[in-house]
Order: sequence, then structure tokens, then C-alpha cells
Amino acid sequence: MLPELLTAPTPKVIKFDLARNVALFSSEIEVPLAPFMGIMAVAPTRESWMISSRPPWRWGGNMDFNKLTAGATLYLPVFHNGAQFFTGDPHAVQGDGEINGTAIEASLTPTLQFIVHKGAGKTMFWPRAEDATHYYAMGMDLDLNVAMKNAVQETVAFLREKKGLSAADAYSLASIAVDFRVAEAVDALQMVYGMIPKKIFKQNPEYWLKK
Repeated sequence: MLPELLTAPTPKVIKFDLARNVALFSSEIEVPLAPFMGIMAVAPTRESWMISSRPPWRWGGNMDFNKLTAGATLYLPVFHNGAQFFTGDPHAVQGDGEINGTAIEASLTPTLQFIVHKGAGKTMFWPRAEDATHYYAMGMDLDLNVAMKNAVQETVAFLREKKGLSAADAYSLASIAVDFRVAEAVDALQMVYGMIPKKIFKQNPEYWLKK
């Protein structure tokens, strides 16, 4: 985001204290580890004969979405038989935005479980996610303002579809109770997500992971 700030590469090795689950940024700074895979995707649509693996889109991809850590669930529409899921770009920890194009890069081996919800992807355009405390609605675009608009539209659609709200109530609740954040702004495509807190609803489907 600030290419003019540094004039040359500045490599930095950050050691881990795995017993305490922190990254030792310096003698005075420790960052809690929250490992996740930056790329999580299914095979893309055939809109083009060649698609870059760097920018994310409706099939997932290089989302760098730091909420997809242990215990989270990612929902992706499937475009081809077998889905052909792939993953990579592991991070030990990363802030929202990933503003300089890197996190604490690390070698990780994730454990993943796959469940097919037949027909559920027909109404999805953007990926969705959830964990024990929130639902996540995403939006992407080259323009950050449009990515924000897409995330709001996806949030409203989720609230109408899953919670039975009217368009007016869903739009109102999205402004009152949902936080919108920039997940990453350094790839060609920008990603914004809405954090819908589960605690505001008196009833929620039971989540597989208790917290």
C-alpha cells in the first residue's frame, strides 16, 4: 500500500515460541499465532482459458482471509465435478488488509474436512464462511468501494435467505450490528467482508465446533 516507503527489500526472520504460541517480532513485541492458508479454492469457471492463481474471485483463491483458521468453515460454490479443491500460501499470522503483501510466511500442513451441500451453491456468488461466533459475507472487486458494496449486498442476501428478514430489515441490521473490514488490499482484486455476530440471533443452527 506504500510502495514509496522502502527503496529496497528488507528481509526479516521472525522466530516462534511454539510453547507459548507466539511470534517473537522483537525482544519487546510478541504476536499471538493464528495460522491459516492464504489460498483456498475450487477449480474456477471456464470464463477464460487461463486464470491467474493470485487474485481471488467467486471460487475462492488467494483470499488471505485470516478468519479461516482452525475451527472455521469456508463455503464455496462448485463449478466442476469433484470440485478440485486446492490450497497453499500458508501464514502463521496476518493482520486484516495484508497491507505490504506479506504476512509471517510459514510451512503448514492443514487438516481439512470436505462436505458437499448439494444445490446450496446455486444462490451463492461470493464465498461465505463462519466460525463459532460469526457468519462472514464477502465481496470482491478491483475497486475497493465496489468490493464494499458487494460485501454489503452479500450480507443483506445472507440475512434475507438464512434469517428470513425483509430487505429493509436486513439492510438496517447490516448497518447496526455488522462490522465490515478489508481482508486484503494488495492483490489486483480487493476483498471486503462483513462480520455478522451470531450472538444477536436468539436461534442459530448448531455449529460443529463449540467455543
